[in-house]
Amino acid sequence: MFTESYQLWEDREDVKLYTYLHSAGMATQLKKPRPAIIICPGGAYFECGHNNGDGDPIAYSFCADGYQSFVLEYSVAARAPQEKTLFPAQLLDLGKAILLIREHAEEWCVDVDKISVIGFSAGGHLCAMLGTTWHTDLLSGYFHVDASLFKPLCVLSIYEVLDYVRAVEVAKPEEDFFTHVLGSKRPDVELLKQHSPVYLVNENTPPFFIAAARDDFLVPAIESIDMAQALHNAKRPYELHIFENGDHGFCLGRDPYEPWKLESTHACAAWVPLAKTFLMHQISPETAENEKEVFGKLAASMPNPAVKSKEE
Repeated sequence: MFTESYQLWEDREDVKLYTYLHSAGMATQLKKPRPAIIICPGGAYFECGHNNGDGDPIAYSFCADGYQSFVLEYSVAARAPQEKTLFPAQLLDLGKAILLIREHAEEWCVDVDKISVIGFSAGGHLCAMLGTTWHTDLLSGYFHVDASLFKPLCVLSIYEVLDYVRAVEVAKPEEDFFTHVLGSKRPDVELLKQHSPVYLVNENTPPFFIAAARDDFLVPAIESIDMAQALHNAKRPYELHIFENGDHGFCLGRDPYEPWKLESTHACAAWVPLAKTFLMHQISPETAENEKEVFGKLAASMPNPAVKSKEE
């Protein structure tokens, strides 16, 4: 694996894409481009770092399973003036990252039809916004390219913000989360809905994997349930996991500094293999069909208690 960072905008040193790549040489020789995943860490749109718990460790985990991994450090209030951090600045950052990966697809050995995104907290909001707006002219109009270039294969949203309307309802009067994102401390409901993925799900929305903790003190788990309901109503593929314990920011489900310590968040570690299985089914749909066939045969070979009871 080799890593490198790329400045996405000529006049911005604060927005970067970090690469975590397998040796492209061997994969190119085998003519086997790899699926890719772009990781968007959390930080309430105030801060964002590739080296926190939901940055590098996530990249290493997916890289270990064969993905070409990338971490995006998008526009945040701690590193840029407000005019550069108002949404959709972060979505433009993500769109620029996708175009950069596509531009280097052969060099980085990336399958451009299998680029997924995963986000945590505010990063989860960002990825969900991509999943629900990629087909509009928001990105394609800005970059003057076809909208289909921005369509992710799959969106994974972990302890994510999905409903700004609920966020305002539970916010304390002294809290000011929206000024550096939407330009107002208390935006009107219509503006909040325009930036809330739960209200934007449509027939173009890609498959979603959602994971959160019931005891999340910062983002109510009901937002994840509402998002799943919206996906279900729109007949879009999705998978939802609500863990009993884990709070907010459970990352890989263990303390990144003392991973050997047993904590309540360890149960949340189950989201990682679950998410990778969900992704595998999107990358290789035949694997899901094979599983159905195997389990179908297994079920058929098992005795039917109802039939046995009737015979008796």
